[in-house]
Amino acid sequence: MQNVNAVELIDRASLNKHHKILVFWCAVIMLFDGYDLVIYGSVLPHLMTEWQLSPQTAGLLGAASLMGMMLGAVTLGMAADKFGRKNIIIFCTILSSVAVTMNGFAHDTDTFFICRLLTGVGLGGAVPNLVTIIKEMAPGNYRNRLINFVLAFYGVGAIISGLAGLFLIPTFGWQATFWIAGTCIFLIPLMYKTFPESISYLIQKNRQDDVVKTLEKLNPAHQHQTNMMYVIETTSAKQKIPVVGLFTEGKASKTLLIWIGFAMVMLMVFGLNTWLPKLMNVGGYSLGSSITFLVTLNIGSILGTLIFGVIADKWGTKKTLIFGYLLAAASIGCLGFHPPAFILSLLLVIAGGATVGSMSVIHTLAADFYPANIRSTGVSFSAAMGRFGAIAGPLFGGVLLAMNLPFEQNFMVFALPGIIGALVIALFNQPKPTPIPRVVKG
Repeated sequence: MQNVNAVELIDRASLNKHHKILVFWCAVIMLFDGYDLVIYGSVLPHLMTEWQLSPQTAGLLGAASLMGMMLGAVTLGMAADKFGRKNIIIFCTILSSVAVTMNGFAHDTDTFFICRLLTGVGLGGAVPNLVTIIKEMAPGNYRNRLINFVLAFYGVGAIISGLAGLFLIPTFGWQATFWIAGTCIFLIPLMYKTFPESISYLIQKNRQDDVVKTLEKLNPAHQHQTNMMYVIETTSAKQKIPVVGLFTEGKASKTLLIWIGFAMVMLMVFGLNTWLPKLMNVGGYSLGSSITFLVTLNIGSILGTLIFGVIADKWGTKKTLIFGYLLAAASIGCLGFHPPAFILSLLLVIAGGATVGSMSVIHTLAADFYPANIRSTGVSFSAAMGRFGAIAGPLFGGVLLAMNLPFEQNFMVFALPGIIGALVIALFNQPKPTPIPRVVKG
């Protein structure tokens, strides 16, 4: 028998329609994920009036989805290593679609909280696995660009959610915005039929026939022979509990650095999306401009994920992240100096692009660092730890407002996580993987 490195076969493949089908479905899921997560901000003013919510209760409802995302990233990330990326991604899509639809039928805060929590669980389980499956299935020269292309659809969904709130709520009520989000569930049958399973999972489960079929689609130039046995990268010892592998063989310190990097960028992303309108209002801007600020920020997030993917392919993930964190810190810090309208819009685009672009690339850094048998667990745990930063973002903004700092100092303090993140990534030294021969005669 000949052991053939399946990873190298995929790396050398040309981009074809089967890769594009995978990217299409991942982009669709990411669009709905962005919509599901951000739609709460669009309906919040109406909920506060209709249900007479206190700011504390409104904040708790807003945090529910982020808490769920942290839970989903951990539990469903580990489940993907056992049950397969495809099955978990589809399960997460069903869960979030059903939960967000039920949000539209909620008549009390308890039900609403539970629905938001479950929506977050689905989102938290889906996103890391989308990154992982593209990482494993995309050609090497396109990998970072495709990951960031997919993650850009989070911003598309966020913009659509704002527009949906603007146009649907006056006519159909806030409930309609949640019902629209649930329509993703009707795509599940076609998704299940055409969405591929990851090659590493198939090999780990010794499903060689399925491996051959998948490789024929991903790299048609490869000629399979009956004496070939497909393998992936190996580790010195197989972990019975995948999470243990995050802290063995010299990974502990680097795992902690990745977690801090995730937390810093998510603090900036979710803190800005929560507090930007209020902070700008405190600085003398009208509340009517708030939706414009958020839309501009999310336009930047779309551009950032696309551009940062290209940069990461050329510079590598580490250099790109250091650049992104510092650019985010600089652009956020400058928002507090009352720049002219054009400069303000440009800074918002840069801030949105640098923060969300960096958030996209750090997913790739984590996927690159961990071996295949714990990759989903590694990326998912990293994203879950980052949720502490996401939850802290809204709280961080509240503390700043309570301190009554001068306007410019609010944004200077909000820029600090970018500086911390850059320092953390600078300390991260990822060892180069040991090359594995494509064919080893056995």
